[in-house]
Amino acid sequence: MTYRHIKGATVLVAEDNMLVALNIALALEDREARVLGPCARVSEALQMIEGANIAGAILDVDLIDGPVTPLAQALIAKGLPIVFCTGVGLPAELKALIPNAEVFLKPTEPERLIDKLNQMISSRMQASS
Repeated sequence: MTYRHIKGATVLVAEDNMLVALNIALALEDREARVLGPCARVSEALQMIEGANIAGAILDVDLIDGPVTPLAQALIAKGLPIVFCTGVGLPAELKALIPNAEVFLKPTEPERLIDKLNQMISSRMQASS
């Protein structure tokens, strides 16, 4: 698969398991993406996205300081694609917020997450042109 939409793009990674986060970050960097984070806290991620030009995000649903819902809401408000990677599934609050959410259960190879995000970024770019 080609990663032309990931290449050069900035992707937020919010994951509180540092091994998983680093795996995702390294896989993104291998595809020449820029990584914002990884963030283990919702509060940290919200600060990082202020004014940042990001193309999308890969999020766990529960971070150290709580559910990722406020972060997901902020990303949705910006029209950004989100891929969730979780060990618990998508909570009802997030299902209601994002009915067609892309959810992968852990353990998932980072390449699968990146493939899906790449497709979502591509679709978003085609829709806006």
